[in-house]
Amino acid sequence: MDRNICFIVFVIFVVYTARDLFYKFQPSSSKSMNDFEGNIKKEIPAMNFRTVQSGPTIKFLYCYSCGYQRAFEEYRKMILDQFPEINVIGNNYNPSYIKSRLVQLISTAKMIIIALLITNISPFTYFGVNTPQFWLWMREHKLYACLMVFFLSNTFESQLMSSGAFEIFYNDVPIWSKLTTGRIPSPNELIDMIENQHKFDQSAMFTSGPIRSTSTSGQS
Repeated sequence: MDRNICFIVFVIFVVYTARDLFYKFQPSSSKSMNDFEGNIKKEIPAMNFRTVQSGPTIKFLYCYSCGYQRAFEEYRKMILDQFPEINVIGNNYNPSYIKSRLVQLISTAKMIIIALLITNISPFTYFGVNTPQFWLWMREHKLYACLMVFFLSNTFESQLMSSGAFEIFYNDVPIWSKLTTGRIPSPNELIDMIENQHKFDQSAMFTSGPIRSTSTSGQS
């Protein structure tokens, strides 16, 4: 009976771990793209024949696990109300390569430990080492040990994946970084930054226009 319960718990762990890995390492999923395309379709009126927006683009890269999705949605609505010609997109801020690999390592180790506990296999015997007391205790309390390993590993994974980022780019030019400033910009600050960038783009467009050459007609 105890073995059957542990097997069911192990299957549940496998399902949840696979789901966590899928959402963590594939932030730009088809669901996000469908949501973005749906938002674009809602913004286009029925009689509007314009299919491509030619305005500037503001991109948000934020920590999804930190709960910044709601802040992005509020800022996106505010920007579109003030600047309807601007495209606003958002995506998850991916952690560093080392942290991503550590998360994969922890997830793999979690599954191996749980599998060893369920199958009553002691990895220490293969190395000619006496089985330590903590492993014997975990084998005697399999259900509790599996739950403890699962939740502790998930806690470490969440800490590694939580970057705390809220980065804002205007046409791929960074205009705000929470990783640098330590805070999210206020609505007035964000509007001022967008207005300044918008004015700068307009002035640069006029100053970088084509130069007309003048020629003097020769005297006969």
